[in-house]
Amino acid sequence: MIHEAGLPAGVFNLVTGLGPVVGEALVRHPQVDAISFTGSTRAGKRISEVAAQTVKRVTLELGGKSASVILDDADLATAVKGTVGNCYLNSGQTCTAFTRMLVPEAKYEEAKALAAEAAKAYAPGDPMSESTRLGPLTSAAQLERVRGYIKKGIEEGAELVAGGPDAPEGLSGGYYVKPTVFGKVNPRSTIGQEEIFGPVLSIITYKDEEDAIRIANDTIYGLAGGVWSADTGRAQKVARRLRAGQIDINGGPFNMNAPFGGFKQSGHGREAGVYGLEEFLEYKSLQLKA
Repeated sequence: MIHEAGLPAGVFNLVTGLGPVVGEALVRHPQVDAISFTGSTRAGKRISEVAAQTVKRVTLELGGKSASVILDDADLATAVKGTVGNCYLNSGQTCTAFTRMLVPEAKYEEAKALAAEAAKAYAPGDPMSESTRLGPLTSAAQLERVRGYIKKGIEEGAELVAGGPDAPEGLSGGYYVKPTVFGKVNPRSTIGQEEIFGPVLSIITYKDEEDAIRIANDTIYGLAGGVWSADTGRAQKVARRLRAGQIDINGGPFNMNAPFGGFKQSGHGREAGVYGLEEFLEYKSLQLKA
């Protein structure tokens, strides 16, 4: 495809292999001037360590624990449905997934019921079937990891609203996980803090707007998030206070021309649009004597 597109020979090179072998060699090599990486925070830290030896430019798009903040004036049904859909996209294997749903304490029971109902629409199945909305996870290791987090959530006292650690009915084979929803999740618990990378949603309650902002910002991550409100101006004010690189307002769609990237341990540098191209540029000035 690259050749058919007319790209000159040597501009694009594909090297396959495992990260600890091929990845380390590419990052360490003195003739590689820049590294752009998308993956786990753990791998990103290792890349930064190795790249520092040759002081090369590094752009990292890493993990996330994105919060969907549903304000008290939001259309709750729309916000919950949108949050669940975002969380379960690609079977939950999305760095920007809304895995924490923050709702007012007074609306918890209603939000819980709506989330459980929405989760029913994501029955796991054959990814080749047009009716399937939740496919398998990427590997056996990831399957065990996600199920382990679900078990941990139960052990730590979260309310299991939907799903669970057992294999879905009728799917004894394959790397399938039930679409899971936890309620009354402690913001500082394991499932409230760590990236699961599977179809697991944590519902967290808050007292007021300030409390919601505090909880949303209280993780090591800062990749994405969402704010839902009947007042767009209010939603934008809250969004500006969230320490994350991309905030969707009332389910706003992804914009390929806008800068995409994270705060804190979600990485640094930006992708998409002119911002992504600038990560690969070095500026040079020629200063002439008049």
